Amino acid sequence: MTKNLFKQKIAAAGEYALFAFFSALAGILAFGKGYGFAVTDGIKLWAGVILPSLFPYFFITAALSSLKITGSLSRRLSPFMRRVFNSGGITGYAFVLSVASGYPVGAKTVADLKTKGLISQSEAVRAAAFCSTPSPMFLVSGVGAITFGDKLFGILLFLCNLSAAVATGFLFSFYKRKDKPTENFTIFPAADNILFDSVHSAVTSVLSVGGIVVLFTVFTCVLADLGFFIPLTRFLGLFFKDEYYAEAIAKGLLECTNGLKILACGERGFFSLPVAAGICGFGGTCIIVQSLGYLKSAKIKTAPFFLAKISEAVVSFAVGLALSAAFY
Repeated sequence: MTKNLFKQKIAAAGEYALFAFFSALAGILAFGKGYGFAVTDGIKLWAGVILPSLFPYFFITAALSSLKITGSLSRRLSPFMRRVFNSGGITGYAFVLSVASGYPVGAKTVADLKTKGLISQSEAVRAAAFCSTPSPMFLVSGVGAITFGDKLFGILLFLCNLSAAVATGFLFSFYKRKDKPTENFTIFPAADNILFDSVHSAVTSVLSVGGIVVLFTVFTCVLADLGFFIPLTRFLGLFFKDEYYAEAIAKGLLECTNGLKILACGERGFFSLPVAAGICGFGGTCIIVQSLGYLKSAKIKTAPFFLAKISEAVVSFAVGLALSAAFY
């Protein structure tokens, strides 16, 4: 009884905190300098980068889910998935899509598997840990070739994040290890109208992601004007002499693309690759919120996923240090 009362008080306190936060935000937006430009920037980012890169993958993911061949793929991946991730072969399908398509496609696929009853609760937590990676197109073309002007930099970033996803997945294979993985090779039920259903699913997903991106773009501008990032930037400055590293990490924790752009503005140094890898491994709060939107709808626990993203950031940074020493 006392425990339930305590939970209710915590929930009520959270409600009041959110009410105060959003009320303050509404006041800042209404009476501040105006943040219409931030909304416009967010829409441009969504329309110019996210929409063309994510929409095709959302569509392909939905379409593939209706094909029987994915069951065969799951069967072939089963030995590897069981041995490395303590997970059934069907989660290998989610892992392949995550590596190819990037976040939040992997999280969406894991949530769909859990909702359809194809994997258990504990298996969903394990799968979510290694099915949340940035896509090679984003890392190699977007970050490497365009943002940093170095394609090799992007390839090394991809290796860092892929290694971190595998390492984190192996670490989370010990999560409720006694719960054995499923051996269900049946993928999603076939859709009556694959084209329409896939387009509908893709449009809904990409619009939801776009709304979150725009919102976090506004948040970043508001918090920067309020001096929110100054204490963290100063603290990180104790470890990095270059101010661009500290600012990139501080803002990258909120939205990774913004952090990477700041990092690219500084002079390329030994820590450029590991810092960029760590930012991409974590994904930023914006990416985590997008992923949790799918995971929570399937009642997949939040805390383990957040710990997994921290693990990916740390491992990505460590691998980045080794690769930076070898190539730069």
